[in-house]
Amino acid sequence: WLGGGVARRPGDIDAVAVAQGLLPRWQGGPMFQADRRGLMVLRAALQQHKDSAPQLFAPAALLDDLIAEGRVFADLNRG
Repeated sequence: WLGGGVARRPGDIDAVAVAQGLLPRWQGGPMFQADRRGLMVLRAALQQHKDSAPQLFAPAALLDDLIAEGRVFADLNRG
């Protein structure tokens, strides 16, 4: 969503997920959870499942860029 321009910021995705009841408010959204658990952990989980549905689980280039730069999704909310 971020890389394809559907959402401007990770916080937008989190807000929609919480508003739609996909995650409890106290847990934050999926992007917050990804930062909390670690982007390397997320990437490893996506890699593990990508053979079953590559269009859904293939890690986006944005994820690799953030990892390489030592950044997290929350950094994209600031700019």
